[in-house]
Amino acid sequence: MDKQQFGICVLAAGFSSRMGSFKPLLPLNDETVIERVLRVSKAAGIRQRVVVTGYNREALAPLLEKNGAVEVRNPRFEEGMFTSIQAGVSALPRNLDGFFVLPVDCPLVTKEVLAALEQSFEPDKFSVPCYRGKKGHPLLIPAMYRQAILRHDGTGGLKAITDKDYGKMKRIEVREEGVVMDMDTPRAYEKIKEWLAGKERFEDFLKLAEGRRFFLVRHGQIRQHKEKIFLGQTDVPLSETGRRQAAEAADYLRRFSIQTDRIYTSDLSRASQTAEILRERVGLARIVEEKGLREMNLGSWDGRFIHEIKREFPAEYEKRGQNLMIYKQGRGSENFFDLQYRVIKCLISILRKDMAQDVILTAHSGVLRATSNNLEGKDISEDWEKMKNGEVRVIVC
Repeated sequence: MDKQQFGICVLAAGFSSRMGSFKPLLPLNDETVIERVLRVSKAAGIRQRVVVTGYNREALAPLLEKNGAVEVRNPRFEEGMFTSIQAGVSALPRNLDGFFVLPVDCPLVTKEVLAALEQSFEPDKFSVPCYRGKKGHPLLIPAMYRQAILRHDGTGGLKAITDKDYGKMKRIEVREEGVVMDMDTPRAYEKIKEWLAGKERFEDFLKLAEGRRFFLVRHGQIRQHKEKIFLGQTDVPLSETGRRQAAEAADYLRRFSIQTDRIYTSDLSRASQTAEILRERVGLARIVEEKGLREMNLGSWDGRFIHEIKREFPAEYEKRGQNLMIYKQGRGSENFFDLQYRVIKCLISILRKDMAQDVILTAHSGVLRATSNNLEGKDISEDWEKMKNGEVRVIVC
């Protein structure tokens, strides 16, 4: 049987507006971002390599020629990323079995990841690498989808094509955090450089937690709606019952000799109000609010009545029930694995700066599930006994 042939389409046409600097030419160690991406893809044995250019192509083109890549200029790059995908795909040879699509701002993909995707390849299924369940880059697309991409009008981007065949997405778990890291902003770029220097890696969490006590507190009950809603990052304050539950949680915490002067909390009202009651009654100095400890972002469903969602989106609601851990509703939303990654990265940052023996965390059910399971060496998808409103759980590492 002949060896399968794959190409790669690197997307490098954008303005880099959020970064403020041209991403493909930013340095990573002793090479630029584009040089790193092209070096890795070549080392993986991918011969057909195209780079889609647009903005600032004059500065980029010499590096592409030097590194043996084919430049594909996209005159429509200002219309969005999908036009660059179409330009790149149309330039790849038709005899390929499949092709990778990789945004240039995802530069930590390795040849081992590319090889893992190739080895898992099926001619009628997409393949995507995941780290701890969270989807990353690049996407490996079978050649059978080439025409669907080229004919698509762009509405909904590439996701409109992959979601149409939702069950055809193979999630390939890899042990490389780099697949989920991008450099869309200056802060994200700094994070990538820190990661390359061996700092703030996901696997450091248990090492940083070792020898500490974690006091996990679920916020009190919220003000009730007339019926149940999808509650993610919609900001709802505590009810009077919730305030009493927070006071009871504080009374429980006072039984311990707490070795810290602060409480870390989600900045959403139901958590921060709980934290303030704890601070006052336990006698702690301050509260530190962290956006990284917010509950899951549920996209356009967030804050809406559940019965409305069932009526308006019956197929999507059923899909959610079948794929609860990985389901996402629209652009900008999260699933459980996205939540886990965000929360643990936030806690790693906290633990690096705070050397206190004890860590008090006031947050939401999903956040506490991710924290608790990971402190016990498990994953968010594994069994967890749900915490009640106002409950305190102590974990000693």
